[in-house]
Amino acid sequence: MPTTIKIGNWYVYPDNNKLRFDDTDFFIEPLAMDVLVFFAEHPDEVVSRDRLIDAVWKGRVVGDHAVYRIINKLRQTLAKDTTQEYIKTIRKKGYQLVCTVEHQLRQPKQERSNSQELLLESFNTELTEHEQELTLSAASNTNRKTKALKLKWSKAIKWAVAVVVLMVISVFAVKFYFYHSMTSFYRATPLITLEGTIRDPSFSPNGNYVAFSYQEKTGGSWDIYVESLIDGRMYQITDDLTDELSPTWLPNGQQLALIRYDNQRCLIDVVNVPVVDDFAQASNFSEGTLTQCSGVLQHNDLAWSGDDKHVFYTSAETKVSPLQVFRLTIQTGKTEQLTNYTQGESRGALSIKLSPDNQRLAIQRDVNWRDSHIDVMELGTLTSETERKLVGWNRYFDWSNDGRSLIYNRNSKEIDAYDLSIKIEKNIAKSVDAITFPTYSPVNKELVVVTGRKVVDIVAEALGRELNESQKALTVISSSSIDNYAEYANTSDRIAFVSRRTGEAQVWLKSTDGRERQLTQFESNFDIRRLRWSPSDQALLFMHNRTLYVLNIEDKEPLLTAVYEARAGESVEGESWTADGKQVLFSSDRDGDWQIYRTPLSGTAEVERLTQKGGYGAFESPEQQGIFYLKYHAKGLWYQRYDSKQEVLVVDNIDVFSSNSIYLREGDLYYLSDKFPKMAIYRYDLQTQKREFIQRYYGSPWLISISHQADKLLYQRNTQAQSSLVRLKP
Repeated sequence: MPTTIKIGNWYVYPDNNKLRFDDTDFFIEPLAMDVLVFFAEHPDEVVSRDRLIDAVWKGRVVGDHAVYRIINKLRQTLAKDTTQEYIKTIRKKGYQLVCTVEHQLRQPKQERSNSQELLLESFNTELTEHEQELTLSAASNTNRKTKALKLKWSKAIKWAVAVVVLMVISVFAVKFYFYHSMTSFYRATPLITLEGTIRDPSFSPNGNYVAFSYQEKTGGSWDIYVESLIDGRMYQITDDLTDELSPTWLPNGQQLALIRYDNQRCLIDVVNVPVVDDFAQASNFSEGTLTQCSGVLQHNDLAWSGDDKHVFYTSAETKVSPLQVFRLTIQTGKTEQLTNYTQGESRGALSIKLSPDNQRLAIQRDVNWRDSHIDVMELGTLTSETERKLVGWNRYFDWSNDGRSLIYNRNSKEIDAYDLSIKIEKNIAKSVDAITFPTYSPVNKELVVVTGRKVVDIVAEALGRELNESQKALTVISSSSIDNYAEYANTSDRIAFVSRRTGEAQVWLKSTDGRERQLTQFESNFDIRRLRWSPSDQALLFMHNRTLYVLNIEDKEPLLTAVYEARAGESVEGESWTADGKQVLFSSDRDGDWQIYRTPLSGTAEVERLTQKGGYGAFESPEQQGIFYLKYHAKGLWYQRYDSKQEVLVVDNIDVFSSNSIYLREGDLYYLSDKFPKMAIYRYDLQTQKREFIQRYYGSPWLISISHQADKLLYQRNTQAQSSLVRLKP
């Protein structure tokens, strides 16, 4: 096999399953590399599926999906080169490699620049110039003492510069050493692939087993499984109607601690793992519940200390309270709260990891509902220091097994390591597919990660009746990227939505004739989490990068206008229009807590505060006499008149999490209830002041849209088509 193949503009390295394009390396699975090499050995030939199976799969019985999956993976990778097509499908005949192929081509070596030599050369140049200046000055001065003094200063400067240069070189040398000592992972070995979703992998203390949570593709409860890295067998550990997540091995290697969600209760349980080698019936701890926790959306996490003395876990007082970190002393039952995050400013601790020496606790906390920081707490003194500031929510991280580095997702396809002592960051793994949950082996230099293909579609169904098997929801927006936050227009069935098809989050429009077009051209990577149509459907209102925008979509070229820019430290959310379309309402914590504000579209006037007792996600009443709104710290939908400023409770089975799922249609209020995970859609008649159950809701939490005639329901449907547990080695 040739050591290097050039296919089009790509360099292919079969020996280590690597492709290179535009100075960037991409790694693919061995089977995909075998298929690509076979194509390269038969360029321009039409290769049938049967011939491909005989050559690559060696005649093993495989389905069409296996071939399609490999071809699609290759196309996704090769599509990084947009200048040409690589693999062409010949209908009913097979596939054809339609690019140039060169064998045994050595890629030109890139010239390397020696940063130390350049630095020394720069300093030597400065010294030479300085010496010339001193010489010219000395020549004009006949005083020998002055000349000697200048020569003395010249030597001192030389020595000082030499010391600085040596210090700079030493710092760079140390960083260079530690940077290259950080392990990178290139070899990937799939351990298991399941139809559904895998999450929360955890290595056993001896590194021979991996426990994880799994949910089938069709839904149902989350259960705990264990995969043996010795013989490849998979064992189911739990099997009931509750959800079991975040499995964590006890030091004895024979039991797991986990978080169990039972009828909206959060429990920390211990279960036996009888499938491990040398399992002893007399385990350290009895099976059962250690303590209770609370939270929302299955975001709790736990860590078990290596000395069996403590359990660290996250819990929240209410649904809207931030998740705090607690320490439970197992023998005495003593519970201590280790963090004190402020309600209204953060969702608190998203994830926790205990260092291998049990002396430090890494805490990944939410910042302003958008980003996340990794803090490291010294458990001896309970003092914390922020080590990394990450863009976006990122709940997936771990320690290296030597406790020197933190590893985490830089983005959905890359994993970085950060050395805590030297303060340097290095990319250690890349993938064509999404990779999450990087978990370091406690004994070997290897990671396990979760990969998988997630399908996110925008679907519509009739509102007001439960669907049976023959009445499946209709997919109205589908792409290979993430499409979400879809909104029906107020006067038609046009749909505005947010998509990352072009890389960054952009606003898109789907017309009633089925055409889709991109409306924005943002270059910065900031989320757009809510869209609201103007009453006349001529414009859209949304937040992007702390700025409230109005996008006029009636012109041939959409016009983007900034209405309000958040102040430093201020959060702005829950934006909406007034009924006349001349002003906008928004929620802000600018005065210390969430309140409702109003500002004209011109953005020139001072914003007006409308509520005094708290408010979130407001919209104006049809008669324009007041506003409906939610509260961040209290349940219910409230109404306040503009003139009297008095507020009344309208409905009580809704909370702040439904702020994106409440609509005024045909004189009635439609909203999503506050019960999770068994949510439901209700209608409230403003005239009779009566509430009516409409139907159950099984889509993505708290993301629905109601059509202008209140006859259709639009929502986001997430489907994890397939998940794999993959081992990464250097």
